Amino acid sequence: MKRNIIICKDVIEGLRGLPDNSVNLIVTSPPYWGLRDYGTGEAQIGLEPTLQEFISNMLKVTKELHRVLRDDGVMFWNHGDCYGGTGIGHKPEHYPKGHKLATKGTTPAGYYADMEKIGVTAKCLALQNYRLIIKMVDDQGWILRNIVVWHKPNHMPSSVKDRFANSYEPVFMLVKKKKYWFDLDSVRKPHSQSSVQRNKYGLTEYPEKKAARSREFKLGEFCNPLGGNPGDVWKIATQPYSEAHFATFPEKLITPMIKAGCPKETCKKCGKPRTRIVEAEHIGGTPYYPQHKWQKESGVGPRPRDFKAKREFKGWTSCDCNEGFEPGIVLDPFFGSGTTGLVAKKLGRDFVGIDNNPEYCELAKKRLGGWIQQKTLNGMGGDL
Repeated sequence: MKRNIIICKDVIEGLRGLPDNSVNLIVTSPPYWGLRDYGTGEAQIGLEPTLQEFISNMLKVTKELHRVLRDDGVMFWNHGDCYGGTGIGHKPEHYPKGHKLATKGTTPAGYYADMEKIGVTAKCLALQNYRLIIKMVDDQGWILRNIVVWHKPNHMPSSVKDRFANSYEPVFMLVKKKKYWFDLDSVRKPHSQSSVQRNKYGLTEYPEKKAARSREFKLGEFCNPLGGNPGDVWKIATQPYSEAHFATFPEKLITPMIKAGCPKETCKKCGKPRTRIVEAEHIGGTPYYPQHKWQKESGVGPRPRDFKAKREFKGWTSCDCNEGFEPGIVLDPFFGSGTTGLVAKKLGRDFVGIDNNPEYCELAKKRLGGWIQQKTLNGMGGDL
């Protein structure tokens, strides 16, 4: 499979050219319904006259993404929302026949006179992202593992007076199988002092641990030495890119996704990703003391809980193929200015980008420079 390429084609056409089970990670932000015109014609995703049509078109994309993602792969899907009635980004010629534009308080795009025909009540959040994700889970077999809250401390100000300003977007983490490659240790954050103290106190909780009280506490015996789980709320400011006139991913948002979701090395022959080898030593267990009469009589209750263990990183797994290793592949099917590819290369991974706008493809090609190993492909399969 070709890697480090930009495919300048319609997203469905571009995805159909990729092999099954070929990419390790998908990181993308699709066009939101009703947000803006990206200048690629009336048939572009996001300008559908109804929400139902948008979801139907997007499901065709996610079906192809499900096919090209490896069974042990991960997808991070950043998808915001809009409110019914604004028609932001739409042009009158995109509206269904028979719809009239309001004359009072009209935005540049106008309001629909009959909101029921487009599937969203006026002033109501469309829930376009959640409606789509539910269909992906129910109809396509995706497994939703996380909804990461991307909190934007420098969010756009709002003049709205009857609700709170929007300051976050959800990022959906989806997988195909229950077991998948994920390197949490690569993105752990430093432990807070309160966490260190709580783990220290755990040593003196029960009488039989008296001997442990006098032992010097060391971070790493009961706390993971690499840090704690960063959680699902990420405070990351938006990052402008001077040459792009559309929204771009912040590099800091993509970095933990690629570190945790895409292996740095995979087998050249079978594609198996290398995983961490960690030795753990369990230090005793918490005895179980029944608190209720029925528990004392039946013996039913929670199993003893092991104290947190020492952990020591020993290296990375190998592969029986003995054919050497190559970087994992990150796919962004809505590549835009190429931020996903840029971060992937900085982190030692390879990328594949797809976008149907030649202007954006040229912008990404210029931005990525010498990292592009293959020439950018246009819709006819030739070179730009």
